[in-house]
Amino acid sequence: MGDVSFDGIADQFDSDIYGSTKGAVRLAVLWSVLHDDVPGLADQPLRILDAGGGSGHMAVRLARLGHSVVLCDASAEMLAKAAIRAAESGVADAIEMRHLSIQEYANIADEKFDLVLCHAVLEWLEDPKSAVRDLARLVKQGGQVSLMFYNRFASLLKRTLAGDFQAALEDYRTGPIRRGWGEGATALDNEVVVSWLEDHDLEVTARAGIRIFHDHVVDQLGGPQTLNQLIELEKAVCRSEPFASLGQHTHLTCRWVGPPAGDA
Repeated sequence: MGDVSFDGIADQFDSDIYGSTKGAVRLAVLWSVLHDDVPGLADQPLRILDAGGGSGHMAVRLARLGHSVVLCDASAEMLAKAAIRAAESGVADAIEMRHLSIQEYANIADEKFDLVLCHAVLEWLEDPKSAVRDLARLVKQGGQVSLMFYNRFASLLKRTLAGDFQAALEDYRTGPIRRGWGEGATALDNEVVVSWLEDHDLEVTARAGIRIFHDHVVDQLGGPQTLNQLIELEKAVCRSEPFASLGQHTHLTCRWVGPPAGDA
């Protein structure tokens, strides 16, 4: 099927995801996890790549902390939205926009980064395993990777609770197939993704579930107060099992532990 591009649907995607309570939970919990799990993020300037960074929500937050960010994305429409968000936030000078996919950027990049973000991108790619290889090529020795992907376990649970038992059974038996938002995303198996990381010298140092409860209780959110209470609950349990394995997205913080350049 090929990689999914958001050109033509960028406005709809941004509205459906980030204009909703699901987006509020995702951003709040993800930002909390990044702040706690990535060494140096809160107290020293880093050179950061936001790979597949879309409309720039994370890039802008990072630039506000004083970091220098390269945002690459395959969608021109998403980058245009990111440029507007950066300008309105007063951090346009701190964010370099590159209209390139992760694979394309890895082939031309002339630097490696202290931190590489790749959030909710792997599930939209035809070959996510190769993208993990490309991410590893872009991080410095000892640097960090922040990886978030659509979680197959959560997809199975969500379909079961919705009464779609046959689809859940087929997913379980046959492995990931494209579903999710717009029926275009592939839910990925946590342990398979970890094996890809290990193949490229990326060691998982922390794990969290992102948006564990929201989709199952969204009808009970009566306003900002209950949403804030839910966010605090999600933050509190996001690293604890079994909840960490049931988030709509899995977040893995990784450290590159490969040999220095030139070593065998």
